[in-house]
Amino acid sequence: MKLYKMILVALLGLILTGCYNKFEMPEETYIYTDASFEAANPDLQHISIADLKSLFGKTSGTGDTGSFSVTKYIRFVESEDECTAEELKRNWYNTGNYYIKGKVISNDEQGNIYKSLYIFDGTAAIELKLTNGLFLDYPCNLDTGETMWVYVKVRGLYLGNFRMMLSLGDIPTSSYNSWGTYKYYANSNIVSQNKVRLHVFPGEKDVLTESDTDTSADIFVVDENSYSKIQGDNTPKFLGRLIRFKNLKVRYAGVAYPDENGNSVTPDPLLNGSFEQIYPSWLSTSGIQTSLPVIPGGTYTQVVNQPWYMLAYSRNNVALYGSLCLSYNDNAKYTSDHGVYMLRTSGYSRFSGKYVPKHGSVGDVLAIYQIYSKQSDYLGGADDYSTYQIAINRIQDFGFETEPKEAYPAWSAHITWAEQNFPQYVYPITPDPAARALAVEEWRANYFANKPADDGTELWDKWNEWGDWIVWILENTPEYSYLLPQQVVEDTETIE
Repeated sequence: MKLYKMILVALLGLILTGCYNKFEMPEETYIYTDASFEAANPDLQHISIADLKSLFGKTSGTGDTGSFSVTKYIRFVESEDECTAEELKRNWYNTGNYYIKGKVISNDEQGNIYKSLYIFDGTAAIELKLTNGLFLDYPCNLDTGETMWVYVKVRGLYLGNFRMMLSLGDIPTSSYNSWGTYKYYANSNIVSQNKVRLHVFPGEKDVLTESDTDTSADIFVVDENSYSKIQGDNTPKFLGRLIRFKNLKVRYAGVAYPDENGNSVTPDPLLNGSFEQIYPSWLSTSGIQTSLPVIPGGTYTQVVNQPWYMLAYSRNNVALYGSLCLSYNDNAKYTSDHGVYMLRTSGYSRFSGKYVPKHGSVGDVLAIYQIYSKQSDYLGGADDYSTYQIAINRIQDFGFETEPKEAYPAWSAHITWAEQNFPQYVYPITPDPAARALAVEEWRANYFANKPADDGTELWDKWNEWGDWIVWILENTPEYSYLLPQQVVEDTETIE
């Protein structure tokens, strides 16, 4: 009997070991080619991404998110029997059995691109609304240009319009934001990895191409002399594309900034002609009180847009979205003017907390080209409700000096101290102006008394300039900034 039990234990151990090994050795991912994908899916018809987008029809006025009636989608189904009565009535469906393919042109590793995979096939680009961690399964190395093709089965997905940006995703959704505003979205993210694998299939490796003349290149290059190629009537062709913007200029609007001597400079006129929008800034959609001092019955507003000195803010479990104006057009007056781009950065990104570049700085930016608009006339000017936006994949793609580097640890540590000990964090709720002024002056004196001694190097001069600029920004941060730790914001899609 004892021997029998020993044999049973041994057999059980072999069975469990076999299961464990199988679990540890997942099935190898199959890499498709055009030939093998079509052989495995002979019923599918390949169409270009441009042709897929054309199936949507008119985009202007169909991506509002205010209600179902003004937020259009196209549902890809096998037959009309799957459709709702409203889908049939509006002809918001398509029975074609298509697939698209494209090179991956995005990377979500740093979190600024979130749950989205952008692909491009030479004709157009499109966003696939999927799940997180996409860089692991669909890598795109923006340093080396190494990327991969993916194949996408369209049937069962929804082609939706969000403020003139078309994307492929899951079923439409609706919700109320924290202000109580109703939002209807034409599609949603495919959160299930299993469902993602039913629609998105990995293909062969390739490299990204780049050109300032060939519009079919994976990365299209523009500068101050050629940016018109991607705007106006050409805008739809480039939305969702990876664009290298060369020689973009940082432009502050609605917020003063220091000149070379640290003196306050009158801000540029705000792009929309008022001081309702400010750049650089943080944004909150919590419906917060903006009157000072904070008293019962003060003024509340749904969207708060206030000056800030970081690309994005994240502290104490609070993340705020940053907005920075970059421009080729020094004479622009409106956010819709051609040559003006809003850099949107997420407080949840790994690079939240990086300092914004100084006004007038010039640099190159590699980013996904987007728009936020209710119409698709793309005219520019006062009559066009549009904001052209760019979203960087990584901080490395933002070609501006934004903070002290560890090449000078003493300066880096000192500026970190300055930020962390600034008095706005001493009075996070209702600061007494006089007490706050004394605290700021004490902090300022400590900053200059304890900054690294001048060692005669150019590096010291460089970080001294940066440090003094950051001091100026902090000192001139509006008193609204004390509201920051109290706010909770939601997805950028709720920002009007």
